[in-house]
Amino acid sequence: MTDKAQLEILIIDDNKVDREAIRRALKGLGYGERAVIHDADSGRGGLEFIARRNVDCVFLDYRLPDMDGLALLKQLYDPKTDLAKSPIVMLTGQGSEAVMLEALRWGAQDYLLKDNITPAALNIALKKAQELFELKQNRRLAEEQLHHMRKLEAVGQLTSGIAHDFNNLLTVVLGNLHLLKEKVEAKPDKIDPEYVLKKIHTMETVARNGADLIKRLMVFTRQRPLQHQVVNVNDCIRNALEILKRSLGETIEIEMKPAKEPWPVLIDPEEFGNVLINMAVNARDAMPKGGRLTIATQNMAIEASREIKAGNYTLVTVSDTGTGMTPEVAQRIFEPFFTTKPAGEGTGLGLSMAYGFVKQSNGHISVESRENAGTTFRIYLPRAETSPEAKTAPAHGRREKNAG
Repeated sequence: MTDKAQLEILIIDDNKVDREAIRRALKGLGYGERAVIHDADSGRGGLEFIARRNVDCVFLDYRLPDMDGLALLKQLYDPKTDLAKSPIVMLTGQGSEAVMLEALRWGAQDYLLKDNITPAALNIALKKAQELFELKQNRRLAEEQLHHMRKLEAVGQLTSGIAHDFNNLLTVVLGNLHLLKEKVEAKPDKIDPEYVLKKIHTMETVARNGADLIKRLMVFTRQRPLQHQVVNVNDCIRNALEILKRSLGETIEIEMKPAKEPWPVLIDPEEFGNVLINMAVNARDAMPKGGRLTIATQNMAIEASREIKAGNYTLVTVSDTGTGMTPEVAQRIFEPFFTTKPAGEGTGLGLSMAYGFVKQSNGHISVESRENAGTTFRIYLPRAETSPEAKTAPAHGRREKNAG
């Protein structure tokens, strides 16, 4: 339970009699003095209240005049609103098990039948909801820490390439400074301003490139919760490539094959960039003698599949020409902590986190690989309702009956 002196409890129910019954039951449990009980008689009113202030528990009626409880739950747990900050107990007078299971699936911690609103039942539901919500929050924090661990691991694996890139930048700066020094020492009275400005411009350019790389790395490694937004995947890929081109090494050729107008998707763009970078690191390790990494995008209309529901998707394909995997390894590749690398050279978190990210984005990820014939990852991201510019994207795309 919360450490606050008083609990904040919200009852969302259009039936005044039912609201009063819950109030009486809560007072019977001793919450009359240690809780502030608020109420709302509509779904919209409940949403507006939750948006304004934090509450410790919500009792939500399934039947409301403007929307049903499930619709309200979905809005609370929508990544764009991020309003689900307290445990929720669903109330129903129907007794439908299917409805209650659906409520639990959409995020409710417990449910109560209105015929069973007694102090004892309410107390059990309230405590259970708080405990389950705290467990969920702790799990979310643990997942965020794992995400951050994976980012740091990827940066560590890119260190040699980044150091090489910075060494090149410093070589240019130091070389130009040396030339300027020689000019000044040799002919201090005959300095060519145009020559000096040209060298300064070159040093400014490479310094900006270095600053840009540092900025991208800082964005890549910062720790923060997922923030979904409608984006163009081509833009996300290009941002990731700015880091990859400087860090994978000169023996790795990077090729991008973008769709001309990819459908917009609702994802966390920074986390998607992290997924691409982790996949690229794995691809680099599978190509010790060099090779080609290809990242492609296309629109895909899926009609039927055992693993992915029908709909419009933006498909992101990440392919390499590396050593590939055995069927046994490919089957386990998304398992947490599974790795084929020597001890100390990888946590086995990168691809499992990629799998989790894609699932959180309501997408699908698959892998196809053969020994000595390379590996291809396919990421299917559902088409968002609006484009990044809030315009409807064109409805053209390749059709496919089966995916991954």
